[in-house]
Amino acid sequence: MIQKLLVLQILIILFLTGQAQEKQTRYYDKDQLVIELLSNQWLDAPSDVKLHPRSLAFNLQFMYTVAGKNANIALATGIGLLTENYHIDALPQQTEEKLSFMPLADELKYTTNKIRFTTVELPLEMRIRSNKNSRNKIWKLYLGGKVGYMFQSMHKYTGDDPVKPDQKLKQKTFDLRYTEPLTYGLTARIGYDAIMISAYYGMTNHFQKDKAPELFPLMIGLTLFVY
Repeated sequence: MIQKLLVLQILIILFLTGQAQEKQTRYYDKDQLVIELLSNQWLDAPSDVKLHPRSLAFNLQFMYTVAGKNANIALATGIGLLTENYHIDALPQQTEEKLSFMPLADELKYTTNKIRFTTVELPLEMRIRSNKNSRNKIWKLYLGGKVGYMFQSMHKYTGDDPVKPDQKLKQKTFDLRYTEPLTYGLTARIGYDAIMISAYYGMTNHFQKDKAPELFPLMIGLTLFVY
């Protein structure tokens, strides 16, 4: 009788240990290495400045769960590098006191006319996750925000010279004047398993107030969690 009780006790302990291990590793520590491909838009952009559909942003992030690793609700933070490309139909004109955009003539032909911003970011997000289904997959909703420092701005143009249309022009202009280095905004991601739909709403202008048109970014795209 004592032997049977001992065996039963051992089985109960093994069962409870297995349940505890399963609970501890319910979500593992995934969703760390993040790749995002986003479509760029400008809110309230000047009517004479249009963005081409190939205006895209690429974002690379490394995230770390700081609380709730094995819970349905967790908190994660990390570091990221964002590159934004805005293909436009106007040229940025710099003066001593202001930056404006000069629309290009319809007869001008060009292959490249874009503004690029490169920003290092610190994201923070609350991660809401469902329980795993029979396929060991989960639904996810990640809400948060991020703050960044834009350390590089650049304009690149390749095509007919706007001043001398019969000649070709290829130029790069770095460190555009009157840019706003501090950036911050709200983020949202929703999806299933490793793929999510993501959005970013910028709350800061790309340029300083009263020094250039107000260009607040709005980005929508896909998020892929590599690991």
